[in-house]
Amino acid sequence: MYNAHPRYQCFPSVVCVGEEREIRIFPRDVSRRFLPDREYRMQVLGLLEDQLDYHDVLPMDHPCTVKDGCLCFTYRFDREQEYAVHFTENGGKPVKVFLYAVKEDLYALRPLKGDLHTHTYYSDGQDGIPQTPADYREEGFDFFALTDHNRLYPSQLISELFRDIPLGIHMMTGEEVHTPGSMLHIVHVGGKESVCDRYVNHREEFDAEIAALEATLSHVDEQYRHRFAMAKWACENIRKAGGLAIFAHPCWMPRRYVVSDDYLNLLMDAKIFDALEIQNGIHCRYNNMQIALWQEQAMKGNYLPPVGSSDSHKHDRTVDAFARRFTVVFAEKNDTESILSAIRKGYTLAAEISRENEDEIRFYGSLRLVRFAHFLYQHYFNETYRLCMGEGILMRRYSEGDESVVPVLSALAGTVEDYYNKFYGKTDPAALTEKTASFLDRCLELQRTLGPATKGSYVTLYGGNERRE
Repeated sequence: MYNAHPRYQCFPSVVCVGEEREIRIFPRDVSRRFLPDREYRMQVLGLLEDQLDYHDVLPMDHPCTVKDGCLCFTYRFDREQEYAVHFTENGGKPVKVFLYAVKEDLYALRPLKGDLHTHTYYSDGQDGIPQTPADYREEGFDFFALTDHNRLYPSQLISELFRDIPLGIHMMTGEEVHTPGSMLHIVHVGGKESVCDRYVNHREEFDAEIAALEATLSHVDEQYRHRFAMAKWACENIRKAGGLAIFAHPCWMPRRYVVSDDYLNLLMDAKIFDALEIQNGIHCRYNNMQIALWQEQAMKGNYLPPVGSSDSHKHDRTVDAFARRFTVVFAEKNDTESILSAIRKGYTLAAEISRENEDEIRFYGSLRLVRFAHFLYQHYFNETYRLCMGEGILMRRYSEGDESVVPVLSALAGTVEDYYNKFYGKTDPAALTEKTASFLDRCLELQRTLGPATKGSYVTLYGGNERRE
């Protein structure tokens, strides 16, 4: 994640367009709290506003006040965009903080980070059911779907171990569907029953259903008719089960590309899928092709909501895509129904993080959501990542048999949601306590009266050391 602790942060940091809001700039280090005997000047700048010269010096004339150690101002946010707030103390060097205004539809949705395609050793992965949710939570994930090959039951079992403990991470059901005789991979997420079970344990019934469907597809080239019938059957049955049908890694090449161009175009023109996996744990070359495929098909009228997944078979970030390929969803709640609904409506982005540079992230989706996601990655997910880390570590200890962590896990379960509510201004952040403020006043008085003022090895011993930023 973006490894930085800004000295100051706005609360709220996300506001609704058209509203006039009071914004408080909080010092992350309380020793830097704002003081009433200082002179502060401020400027609020919308980053999408028109400009003629980027060297222009804009006036620092927006009114602001000091309250409870915070710098406060009121502003009406009339456009969906990122805003930079510049402020100075006693004419010193300007400091910048950022916030974002979004329209009502997006403001009502919660940003969630998740993985929709994962495996354990109950198919061909290397990590087990107890460890998997702990590993994902430790990496800052809000949700994930276990999608072992040709079996749904591992994803139904995965939450059983933690059933009696409230957790912040949501575990979704899933399976990776490989109909017999086809190299096509379809990820089924969120359904209440298995689709794979139909061809694994009820083969005769499955073959009869495919034959009946195939008889209605005389317009499909005979070379692809049987495989297309199975793909259509799988997607229809995924939706009947209440799930989402994701076309997984369409440009993967184990020996040849898993789907030929002709068959690929046939599948996309038929519009049988609910989403397209354009980021996967495969080589960046093939992910690049999947992005191009997604863009090209959208221009043809075959748009599919984009998702990103690690397709993780082991939780090793040094050699695998685990925690580096994921989906950002803007959903009403962190539950299966809300997440699937958000993806279907297009409130989704595929994401990838460079293995060489943790701070280098790419989002794929609408420009509107990409702009917002970059802001969130730096200012929101950077913080929730740290909140999730401790919970994930304790989940692993619990899965190893340490029940002493249960009270702490229960207490941590709502911390990310609490931070979301504060970040979006749905609840107020806690004010600096009187005890802490009194202690800081004493520290400041000693700094001003006793010194010493220092610069490198230079020391002035008696007073005269005014507080500096």
